[in-house]
Parts: sequence; structure tokens; C-alpha cells
Amino acid sequence: MDKPRLKEAPKGVKDVKSQPAVRVDFPAEGEVAAPGGYTLRISAAPETEDVEVSLDGGDWVCCREALGYWWFDWTDYKPGEHTLVALSRLGNVASLSTTRRFKVE
Repeated sequence: MDKPRLKEAPKGVKDVKSQPAVRVDFPAEGEVAAPGGYTLRISAAPETEDVEVSLDGGDWVCCREALGYWWFDWTDYKPGEHTLVALSRLGNVASLSTTRRFKVE
């Protein structure tokens, strides 16, 4: 299992753990997505205060919570191979998902 690369922890996070407290549901590993727009779905422990994602090693961006999941509408992307890491936060402790790899064609 790959350890995700953490470019920089979000502000206020003092401890980052790689544990299964957060996982990327969609896109699936190796999925091929169509261009135009994609909504990412993240599962996190019920006590999670917020979830952020980093695409292709970029900045952390906030997700929205609805229907028991965390969501991010991704629209600014180009065809090619991409990576995604999710981070859940409870207080000043965060957990990382494993790195998800997928492609846009």
C-alpha cells in the first residue's frame, strides 16, 4: 500500500496519521473518467469535523458534507493520469487516505 505524499498539512493540523479513518470512494482505483466534470465522494468516520482533498499534489481544498459522505465537484482538470488523497480532521489530528490513481480521457 502506497503512503500518500503530504505536500503540507493544512493549517491547524499538528499530527497526521495514515489510518483508514478516511477513504476515497469515487473515483475508483484505475477508473477512466470522461472530461467535463466529476464529483469525488469520500467516506470518513462519523465524528469527522471536515474533509479536504489534494489532487495531483496540489493545494488542499475543502469538501462539503451531505448524505453521510463528503463531496468535491472537480471541474478544472485536463485529460491524463491523476492522483487524489483525502484528509479528514478531528481537532488538530488528521488522517490520510491511501493515494487513489485514475485517468481522464
